[in-house]
Amino acid sequence: MRSTAPRGKPAAMQCNICGGTAFTDMPKRPAVRCTDCGSLERTRVAALHIAEDLRPASGSHILHFAPERGLSVLLREIGGPNYRAVDIDPPRYPGLGVERFDLCEDVYDLPLDRYDLIVHNHVLEHLEGNYSAILLRLARSLSDTGTMLFSVPILPGGFTDELMVGTLDDKLQRFGPSLHVRRFGTETLQRTLGMLFPIPDSHDLRDRFDEALLARCNIPPHHWTNFTGATVFRLRKQDLRC
Repeated sequence: MRSTAPRGKPAAMQCNICGGTAFTDMPKRPAVRCTDCGSLERTRVAALHIAEDLRPASGSHILHFAPERGLSVLLREIGGPNYRAVDIDPPRYPGLGVERFDLCEDVYDLPLDRYDLIVHNHVLEHLEGNYSAILLRLARSLSDTGTMLFSVPILPGGFTDELMVGTLDDKLQRFGPSLHVRRFGTETLQRTLGMLFPIPDSHDLRDRFDEALLARCNIPPHHWTNFTGATVFRLRKQDLRC
């Protein structure tokens, strides 16, 4: 329920993952990265869904792709030995016990009906394969009560998807250092992700979380009521359209 309390002096911002209170700039996004755990807007939104709403039980089976450092600590505390962190390039995540996993090659090796929580933030735009097939197979790996949380960059405009064969240098020249091979846009969201699972026409984080909580967790207001790169989608097996 949305808060109707009168506005007063805003509470001090604090990372809801590690408790840090200092934030540094990202390109065109001032003061959004937690200097302690490295969390970004999307990471803190995912943590809100996990801690304030989903509240997975201790020992839950959790699969975490491209694991953010702070979120990995949080999820490992919940899952214990049932937490699994994976990425195509494990050396990028020192100290997190990350296994190598290529979503385009290994996704069909995942067990069915296993995971209570699957998390991946800003991963789909990098995958050099059919992102729809990958999402569908990940959903089949969820338990009957499991949830997948994920986010992607969402920009004004339409959708592009461009895979290419070439060297890393070729791809860097084509796609830049971010190596995004696809672009999700607000105008085509219903005809891309929305064809896999229902997505409402509008998005408002305040339908789930109190406005004061969002502000305290340093979620800038423009992420509250727009589909953006900090929007975290929630997908269950029973949500699939096919």
